[in-house]
Amino acid sequence: MREALHVIDNEIIGLPYKASSDEINNYKKLANKELYQCPYCKAILIVKSGDERGLYFSHKHSEACIESRQMDKAEKKYRKQIEGESVLHRTMVDIVYDELTIQSKMKSNIEVNYGYRAKPELKEYPDVWIKIDTVEYALSVVTRVNSKEDSKFSNMITNRHEYFQLQGMEPIWFIEKKEQSVEKEKNSIILWDAELTISLKTYEDRLWDSLLGNMIHDRGFFSYFNYPVAMDDLTIDVRSMYYIYSKENGIVVKVQRFLKDRIIKPYRAFLINEGYEIPFADALILQNGPKLSDPNMEEINRKEFTLKFQRLKRKYREQLRILEVKRLQEMREKEEHEKRQEEERKQAIKEDQFFLQNLLDYNQIAEDKKISYNHLKVLLKKRINLTQKEQMELWTNIMPRIKYNFNLVWNLAVENNCRTFTELRASLQDYIKN
Repeated sequence: MREALHVIDNEIIGLPYKASSDEINNYKKLANKELYQCPYCKAILIVKSGDERGLYFSHKHSEACIESRQMDKAEKKYRKQIEGESVLHRTMVDIVYDELTIQSKMKSNIEVNYGYRAKPELKEYPDVWIKIDTVEYALSVVTRVNSKEDSKFSNMITNRHEYFQLQGMEPIWFIEKKEQSVEKEKNSIILWDAELTISLKTYEDRLWDSLLGNMIHDRGFFSYFNYPVAMDDLTIDVRSMYYIYSKENGIVVKVQRFLKDRIIKPYRAFLINEGYEIPFADALILQNGPKLSDPNMEEINRKEFTLKFQRLKRKYREQLRILEVKRLQEMREKEEHEKRQEEERKQAIKEDQFFLQNLLDYNQIAEDKKISYNHLKVLLKKRINLTQKEQMELWTNIMPRIKYNFNLVWNLAVENNCRTFTELRASLQDYIKN
């Protein structure tokens, strides 16, 4: 007689929850032949079915034993705990359980069970409990990280994470990939509260710590990657996320590593490479705990990152060199321009002085002596104390109407004995009217 997989008055794990009438009759016949017994009290079990509870075991002649009732209570509490998870959650958990169970059958030092079955006395449960030698692991799949529930869910996950640790278990989290947010142009990943909370620190992360620790001594490190670093004195703390999702060839895990940085919202972290995919079964290979990543891929990733760092460093420094050459060229051009302006200014002063010095009587200018606008300004400043504002009015409002005849302006000023700009304006307006 084989031991029943699930003996409480609820769903039978390992048997279909919704079975056809022929299947139900077959299970009942097997139970009538006393095939199933309670693994706790060894009582004979029968099979029952209903629309609400589906297919389930029940003790034959009495109420369920204490252990069964305890397990029933634990399962109901677990079902309530995962109410908010997606439909995919149960499928993933069952795949995890099946994969790890196969491995446990081949290695005597490994135990695997559903969390609520292994530890029914707990207040909260991991989806799957693993024990390797004396070390216990609490493995959970998260499918409800989103913007609406982030803060509340993060607090719950944080409390659960810490609770598992207090119970002597090492928490391991897989998270559904749909909420992953990456800023490729800034080489950063934006994290929800819950994502930051359930990120792990593994052996491979520590190898990345060592690699980045040497690189970040270069003050330009984050500039090379165009990453807007938040902390002035950043502690090297590489963390990893394990995003889970379904593809045509099965369920895969994306291994994503990041350097923890900004610890206030938005939680921006430095993205390390683009991550890589491994089959779910490979991530669950049990060594000193679930393998989670591929050491060969990690080594390749570190080499690629080192090459990328060196390439970006050369590119960044070349850009700086080009910018510096451009800046120096612009400075030289500016200095040369200012020098030319100063020389032109000095030359203009010399010309004005020469012009005035060679006038026997600046009130009388020969008709064949053409004067420039600069000469006119000098003469008017001397005669009527022409201001900058008056000069602008003369140039914009009057000069176009007399076709920029500078000699005419001066001759009118002398002929009409103008001593103010108002008098000169009036003389010019009279001339234009006539």
